[in-house]
Amino acid sequence: MLWNQNIDPTKDLSQKPFILWRPFIATWEWLVPPTVAHRDRQSPLARWIAAFVIVSLCTSLLILGVVYARPLRNSYKNMRAESMVKEARNMAENGQVRNAVIKAQEAYTIAPESEDAIRLNFEYFTLMKRDTALYFYNKLKTLDVLTPADEQLHVRCLMNLGKPKEASVALEKLMRVEQPSEALMKLAEEVWEKREQYKPLLNVLRNYTTKHPDDREGMLRFAKVQMASGNPTETGLGLETLWKLADQDDLLGLLALENINSLPTLTPADTTRLIERLKTHPKGDDRHYVTALKREVQQSPERKKEIVMDATAKYRDKKRDQLLPFIRWLVEEGEFRQVLTVLPEEDAKAHKGLLENYLNALTMLQRFDDLERLIEDPKVADVLDPAMMAMFRAHLAYILHKPSEELRSKLIAAKDAAQFNGRYQMLLQIAKYGEDRGHYDIAEDAYHLAIKAAQRAAVSPVIEREAYTGLIKACRANRDTEALIQASQEAAARWPDDSNFAETQLYVSLLAGRNIELSLRNASTLLKMQPKDNLRKLTVALARWRLRDNHQAVENLQYIDLNLLNEGQRAVFAAIANSSGFHDEAVGVIKAISPKASMLPEEQRCYESVMEKK
Repeated sequence: MLWNQNIDPTKDLSQKPFILWRPFIATWEWLVPPTVAHRDRQSPLARWIAAFVIVSLCTSLLILGVVYARPLRNSYKNMRAESMVKEARNMAENGQVRNAVIKAQEAYTIAPESEDAIRLNFEYFTLMKRDTALYFYNKLKTLDVLTPADEQLHVRCLMNLGKPKEASVALEKLMRVEQPSEALMKLAEEVWEKREQYKPLLNVLRNYTTKHPDDREGMLRFAKVQMASGNPTETGLGLETLWKLADQDDLLGLLALENINSLPTLTPADTTRLIERLKTHPKGDDRHYVTALKREVQQSPERKKEIVMDATAKYRDKKRDQLLPFIRWLVEEGEFRQVLTVLPEEDAKAHKGLLENYLNALTMLQRFDDLERLIEDPKVADVLDPAMMAMFRAHLAYILHKPSEELRSKLIAAKDAAQFNGRYQMLLQIAKYGEDRGHYDIAEDAYHLAIKAAQRAAVSPVIEREAYTGLIKACRANRDTEALIQASQEAAARWPDDSNFAETQLYVSLLAGRNIELSLRNASTLLKMQPKDNLRKLTVALARWRLRDNHQAVENLQYIDLNLLNEGQRAVFAAIANSSGFHDEAVGVIKAISPKASMLPEEQRCYESVMEKK
């Protein structure tokens, strides 16, 4: 009777749980008594089983925690990294490149084994041309998650790092295992055409076009490589393909026509055909029509006046944007009066491109009063940016023979305006303008600013290289050895494969007496590559001379063609020869150098050391 009593007065026996739950509830209450009365009635067996279950459960949870804690933690980190990778890609799409790179590196720091984070850093460091990209490529390779796109990016990475041989080997390996695709063909063209390895590139493109006869873009790429190969047979076949494509009335046909126009030489028949097609192609615009006019004048210079007059009649009522290519061509051809005939002044003042050409035409016609009036016109100030306005004011000061200080102040004002707007092209123009007119310090500063602006804008390295080349020239003309050393070192580090930058760096470093042993080793390596190079022989001789090894120095002076050296380098030659006992020969070299010749201070001292013993 006791076992049938209700020992839990709070429990309503009329409300029983669902029938399927009753066995589970009964088992639970048997192991874990809900009340003290139940606990008093619990058997020792039930207590032991309950303790065993609890201990087993805790032990299992502990084991599971030990086994799965790291994977769960890594999974959480990977989820965070994936989220950050998506965020970084969105930043890059919105133009926040710097923040995107920082976010990608943060994602990799959080999850070093995240495939997405590794791949994104590989992409970014490849675009930034950093050798760190190879580290992330090797990480993907170790994880065995490389895709065909990763392999193609690896080839591009090697090209960006200045390793064309390794890129070519990697591309050949990739071509053997991957099916030809448009992206792969473009990559092959970029790699092998830069190295002028036309034979493997032609074979690859020929196989691709054979397998894809409907891919007209592939045919165009193949034809371009054939034209560049230098092989007469391939060139003929390539031109035939280009004309076949150019006969089509679509954009690809126009592109083929532009490629034909870019060829250095054409037969008279092909030139006539090109002129006609450029004028009549349905997708062509005024730029192509003007290109046809250029070709027509080149082919028949005796008809130039007739061609210009006919074109003038055609363009007299054209709109401003349509008129720009024609006006630019007239300026190039020296037809400045026709510019003023076709282009009304009010139209010129409303369009930047037309205005610049209009002002140039006024300059060449020496209509300086009109030029000065227009430069100060408020309408012109609304069209031209401040840097261009300042540049025209400086040019006006030059052509009106204003005092040198006025020209300098206006050039500096133009430089400052271009710097403020990040106009690297305008800075290059100002630098060259100042250099041509003897203001080398302004040119040097403008080149420096152009390099910084080009680097910030991440533009083509061609602009940066042009600025460095100009900077080195300006530093030499400005007799600024320290700036020349700095510029040549930066350029040589930026383009290690460019021997011109390397030669300049070694020569100037030795001239200043710096890093003599290292410079001698590097100069000797360059000389072995081209044993007859005059500047390299002089550089090695200069290094030996700095080390007081006059015998070896004179040995390297032999068979140098002095006509291929500038005045300062000839002064160095004379100083080395003079200190080695060849006084008469040194004096003969010095006599041929003008006392007013521009030299670096160290070269000037070499010149004076020989003159003192004359």
